[in-house]
Amino acid sequence: MKILLVGFKRYSTHENNPSELLISKIQRPDVKGLILDINFEKAKELPAIIAEEKPDYIITMNLSPYRKEPTIEEYAYNEIRSVQPDEAGVTHTGEPIIEGGPRSLNSALDIPSLQSFLASRGVNCSISVDPGLWIDNEVSYLARYTGVPTVTIHLPLLTDYPLEDDLELIEGVFEFFDFMN
Repeated sequence: MKILLVGFKRYSTHENNPSELLISKIQRPDVKGLILDINFEKAKELPAIIAEEKPDYIITMNLSPYRKEPTIEEYAYNEIRSVQPDEAGVTHTGEPIIEGGPRSLNSALDIPSLQSFLASRGVNCSISVDPGLWIDNEVSYLARYTGVPTVTIHLPLLTDYPLEDDLELIEGVFEFFDFMN
């Protein structure tokens, strides 16, 4: 089994991005870590990376500073809308990610079962149907559009949810993938 773990560099006024820190901590031969810039245009390179890496599963993660526990996103939407610019200064006003693509893509995985699986290991998380329409939604949509089963997780600030707990969460997702095989 091969897993592509996708996170982002820090941005805005946040000192760090837990997804970037998580990727630097996970050392497994079956996991390829990819840390993306906060850049809408560069995010479009993800399908080519997925085609090259050929993962069995993808986990995309990003910081969500307004959430107090990890949140698993059930959907990704074919729209980019941003008030906050990316690192290149670009904003979007509702353009599609893939022209003519489905309006939304749900996860190919059973997200409520993943939540229950994690809870049985003492890891609590929420499920959301609103990932926002920023760059992490773009990456989630592009990953799901390839057909590879994808889980998208929003991570809280480290002051609200420590990195050790994030590691337990991701290890639990890896165990769920093992269970599914």
